[in-house]
Amino acid sequence: MRHVGNRAGTARTTTWAAVVAIGLVGTVLVGVGVKGEAPPPSPPASAAAAAMPSPEAASPSPSTSAPSSKKATPKTSTPAPRPTKAKEMVMKKSHPVRLTVPAIDVDTPLMDVGLQADGSIGVPPLGPDSPAGWYDRGPTPGEKGPAVILGHVTAISQEGPAVFFKLGALRKNDKISVTRADGQVAVFTVTRIVQVPKPDFSSMDTYGNTEGAELRLITCGGEFNKSVGRHADNIIVHAKLTSHHAA
Repeated sequence: MRHVGNRAGTARTTTWAAVVAIGLVGTVLVGVGVKGEAPPPSPPASAAAAAMPSPEAASPSPSTSAPSSKKATPKTSTPAPRPTKAKEMVMKKSHPVRLTVPAIDVDTPLMDVGLQADGSIGVPPLGPDSPAGWYDRGPTPGEKGPAVILGHVTAISQEGPAVFFKLGALRKNDKISVTRADGQVAVFTVTRIVQVPKPDFSSMDTYGNTEGAELRLITCGGEFNKSVGRHADNIIVHAKLTSHHAA
């Protein structure tokens, strides 16, 4: 299925080809983890449970109350108009150059990562000072669709945590800023944090089309699995563009 990855190289923004290409390697997005003294922070259990909306939330439950004996009174008033959905905020395309996440002390330059020759997604180097990487086959942060930024949780040299070690400590409503080459800073607000076992990684939930500009920060998480040489889970932060300003 490598040909799917090659086609994604020509697709930008939120095309289906790009979604499928990343989905093929969704379980190993940030490569191999390294054993540390303790696992990285995890989102609270309530956040993981709320990762996907429940079927009950999608449609109301049927009423179980007894029917009223009173005769219904015809309505004569004009029904209230339906609320109009606010236009989603989006920005023009511009290359991202820096990522800052004050709540977890992240301030890193951004490098580009694409697809490797075998069709798998590229990742930043595993050195202790390696930056995070923007997936350059998708939207730029601020454009319509889910822009994707990847980072390691630990360094291959075991010299300490890597750039996204604290990613699981983020909470809803925390702010994420991406400085762009056009001199603008796109500010995103965290909407949810998900931690899932790598085999359960959902490509559509993570990379599927969105109506507005969104951001995904992705790393490894959970316990280090000695038998396979990597962390057991992925941590995915979902965020939505809520403002922008000059750098």
